[in-house]
Amino acid sequence: MDSYNINKKNPFKFNYVKKKINNELKKYLNQYVIIKIPVVSEVVYGRKVGYKIRKIKLARNDEKISATNIRKKLLI
Repeated sequence: MDSYNINKKNPFKFNYVKKKINNELKKYLNQYVIIKIPVVSEVVYGRKVGYKIRKIKLARNDEKISATNIRKKLLI
């Protein structure tokens, strides 16, 4: 997702983030694809459209992950 410049929470452009991910995942080359998706802030529908929206339960440690906090640490 490219949320650069939408608010002050994300100071990094998509290509910078993609480069950082690729550097960290060198040993997994050609086993993943990084794509830019539009920013999704909500899902709204007005009638039954044939799909469901559901929330999945994550592990407590995973629930605590904050991309905003990670970005703050990277800026230090």
